[in-house]
Amino acid sequence: MGKRSAPRYPDDGGGGGGGICCVLCWCCCFLFLIVAALAGAAAYALFLYKPKAPSYSVSNMSVSQFDFNSNDLTLYTKLVATVRAENPNEMIGIIYGDGSRTVVSYRGTPLCSGHLPTFYQGFKNVTVMEISMEGRHGFGSGLQSALEESEKEGNVPLDVFVSVPVSLRFGSFDVREVRVNVHCALVVDSISPKKKPTIKSATYQGNVEF
Repeated sequence: MGKRSAPRYPDDGGGGGGGICCVLCWCCCFLFLIVAALAGAAAYALFLYKPKAPSYSVSNMSVSQFDFNSNDLTLYTKLVATVRAENPNEMIGIIYGDGSRTVVSYRGTPLCSGHLPTFYQGFKNVTVMEISMEGRHGFGSGLQSALEESEKEGNVPLDVFVSVPVSLRFGSFDVREVRVNVHCALVVDSISPKKKPTIKSATYQGNVEF
């Protein structure tokens, strides 16, 4: 009788594994190409648009009401702050959205609050806004005495906080909205309705919430 060939059985770790490895390899290469393309597009956009941070400053302030009620230790305040917003970008617009807030405080105690208007700021643009703020807050006698002393010295420290949602416009494309927070530490010579305040010094700090 002739010799019979030994039966062959399929190898469980054979060709199928190699196919899966090829698919995973192609997927990784495809993802790498996508990431590289996005990174290249972002780098090109930065090179093309050359984004610069906008700047803000408080250029003026007027007080129409600043009344302290000694019976309930409540302070009533109405003032207008003139805010200068500068967009230095030549190809990027700025969209100021709803939900902004401005607060003026003295030694950590709020005096009044308001909000910025919603608007679009074009390229290389300077926009001057008059922000009306008012408030009714508890104001202890100790703070009242400290404020009177600051008035006598002609150095009244105030903190102005601005928080506003903004989007950047690159051509016709809007980047998702972020929140810009600005803190301005002011020193004015007076905060009385009888005398127009003069800004003696101002320092600014800001951050962005994504």
